[in-house]
Amino acid sequence: MSNSTPRKSAVFLTLVTSCCSLLLLAPAGRAQDAIRPSLAGEAAAEARHQSVEQIPYNLLAGPIRFLFSVTTGIEYNDNINLAQHNEQSDVIIRPQFNIDAIWPVTQLNTLRLDLGLGYAFYLDHPNSNTNGVLIQPGSQLAFDIFIQDFRINFHDRFSLQQDPVQQIQLSNVVDYGRFENTAGVSVLWDLNKAVLTFGYDHYTYVSTTNAFSYLDRNAEELTASAYFAFTSTTGGGLEGSVVYNYYDQSFLNNSVSYSAGPFVETQITNYLKLRVSVGYQFINFDQGGGVSDPKDSNDYYANILLSHRVNASIVETLSAGHESQLGVNSNFVSLNYVRHTATWNIINRTLLTTELFYEDGDDSEGIFAEHIQRFGGAVALGYQFTKHVTLGLRYQYTQKDSNQPERDYRQNRIALDGTYSF
Repeated sequence: MSNSTPRKSAVFLTLVTSCCSLLLLAPAGRAQDAIRPSLAGEAAAEARHQSVEQIPYNLLAGPIRFLFSVTTGIEYNDNINLAQHNEQSDVIIRPQFNIDAIWPVTQLNTLRLDLGLGYAFYLDHPNSNTNGVLIQPGSQLAFDIFIQDFRINFHDRFSLQQDPVQQIQLSNVVDYGRFENTAGVSVLWDLNKAVLTFGYDHYTYVSTTNAFSYLDRNAEELTASAYFAFTSTTGGGLEGSVVYNYYDQSFLNNSVSYSAGPFVETQITNYLKLRVSVGYQFINFDQGGGVSDPKDSNDYYANILLSHRVNASIVETLSAGHESQLGVNSNFVSLNYVRHTATWNIINRTLLTTELFYEDGDDSEGIFAEHIQRFGGAVALGYQFTKHVTLGLRYQYTQKDSNQPERDYRQNRIALDGTYSF
């Protein structure tokens, strides 16, 4: 593995050049049927300011609006170690404190903080308790700036998690602790007939368990897209990314990933929206890592997202796709997936959500060279008990089938929680 400064500088220059080229090569699109308000102009900033004024809060400190809440949950998990045999069950207590703050620095510039801090107490296996606090996904510090036709977003998104079921490759693991941080900037340039976006992020991954310290890494990520409106309801363009990924240790291989392709978005009806993207994805890996995986990824990617508002009470989304992801036990995993979610707001003060998923993955080679199939779903019920109190009940099932011995598992989880908003 090579982490030399010249190598990084050369790769970073390649990233910048490649993403700028994606914008320049975007095909010319037809103008919209009618001139629309700019996504980045003063009207958009004013609309955002008005939406800020409507955000609920329970503490006002000058211009800063704070919303505080606490959640306490209890969960039963019949297989915390994702094992095929000798499953370990436990009851887990999950307290959490949430802060949402928004500060309209000026009418055009807004600073926002979203933070969820939690902990997990395992009653029967206290050695599995959280190492420090958990930081919920979605936690972020973001600053939006509007300058004429430009919208600039500075952000730092972070999370600290330990649940291993979120990683398709894992089995026989209780604690998959990891801190993830994505800091960067995105720029949107609205030309009315076209919308150009460019983004840079620095990604950091730090394992909180020694067993997975070989995953510690950094990445430089560049993204770009060019969108053109073909009609008042349909548009499309080109999008692409370049990612340089480098590990602290020499077990897994450093890589440079390139992806590019067209996309189209269309509002089929007032209630049905479709987005489709396809393209080419190439991941070039260094060689010599301890994982002994010589393969590069040279494949297509495809994603489809269908959003459907059935009526005023029922909304559903269906997504499916094919892509390659960095592996935990190999260079990469080729993944096919189908996911369906729905919200059912059919009873007063009660929200029902359902989730279904299916995943099919193949390791490139690596430790197990595993073929994986996972499927499952969840049902969640939320009830607004009072103005300040919300109750929740959730059941989740996950099943993994592997072609490798002792790597199948089935997991049932049922959780009850209550949230108090001050």
